[in-house]
Amino acid sequence: MDRGIKAQGRLPGNRPGKAASHISSLEFGKWFRNTRLVILAVMVVFIRVQVAAPLAECARLMGEPVSVFEGFLAICNSGVILLVLPVLFLVLVADFPQRDGTHLFCQARCRKRVWIAGQVLFAMKACLFLVVFLFVVSCILMLGCGSWQFSFSDAVTHFTSVYPDRTGDYVVQLVPGNLYQQMGLGMALLHSACMMYLHFLLLSMVILWSFLLQKKYAGILADGFLIILGAVTCEVQLPAMWVFPMPHTVPWLHYEEYLSAMVFPMWASYLYLGGGCAALVTACFVAARRYQVLS
Repeated sequence: MDRGIKAQGRLPGNRPGKAASHISSLEFGKWFRNTRLVILAVMVVFIRVQVAAPLAECARLMGEPVSVFEGFLAICNSGVILLVLPVLFLVLVADFPQRDGTHLFCQARCRKRVWIAGQVLFAMKACLFLVVFLFVVSCILMLGCGSWQFSFSDAVTHFTSVYPDRTGDYVVQLVPGNLYQQMGLGMALLHSACMMYLHFLLLSMVILWSFLLQKKYAGILADGFLIILGAVTCEVQLPAMWVFPMPHTVPWLHYEEYLSAMVFPMWASYLYLGGGCAALVTACFVAARRYQVLS
C-alpha cells in the first residue's frame, strides 16, 4: 500500500511538494556531512594535475594567458577526465538513497511517492552542486595563468599553428578544435554544464530505480558499464557510441572539426538525456507500487 509509517513526527505542512522538498533538504544535509565528500578533494587534485597544469604550460609556451573558463570546458570535453569524473561521482552517491535516518520513513511520516519525490529532488540538488563545484574550482585553479575573458583564448586556439609538431600533445585534447571552431565560449559553457548535469542525474536515477527494485548493486554495476563502454566508444568514435549516455555529454563530438556540419544533432542529445531521466523517474514511481517498505 502507498502509505507511510508512523514515526517521530510529521513532515512540516500538508502539501506533498513541501514534504518532498523537506526530505530532499534532510538528505542533502546528511550527504554533505558524509565522509565520502573527501572525494571532492581528490577531484581538486585531479583537476589541478590533469587540467590546470597543462593549460598553464600552454599559456607559458604561447606567452599569453588562457581564459579561466577554459578549465571547465577541458573538464567537460577531455576523454580521460570524462571517464574519471563519473566514476568519482558514483563513489559520492554510492549509498544513495541512504538507508539510515529517513529510510523506512522512520524519521518522518509520508507516503512512498512523496519520499521518492524527495529523493529525486535530492539527486537534482546533488548533481547541481557538483557541476557548480567543478566550475568554481576550475576557475580558481586557472587564476594563475588565466584571465577573465569571455572568449576562447589565442593561447588555446592558435597553439597548433605556432607549434605544428605538437598536434598530439595532451593540451590539444583538452579543448579540441571541434569545440572552439563551431561555437562561442558562452554556448560551449552552457552546453557542457547542462549535459554534464543531465548525465550525473541519469546515473543517479539508475541507482534510485535499482534501489526500489531491491537490486541496488546491479544499478551501480550498470552505471559502471555505461561509463566504461561510453568512454571506450567515444575514444574510437564508433557509430554505436550514441547508444550510451557519455557521448551525448560531449559537445565537440556533435560536430566535424572544420566543417559546420553536425555529426549528431545537439537537440537529440538533450532529448536522449532529458528523456532518459524522465523515463527513469517515471519508472521509480511505478516501482514504488511493489516496493516493500518493511523487509
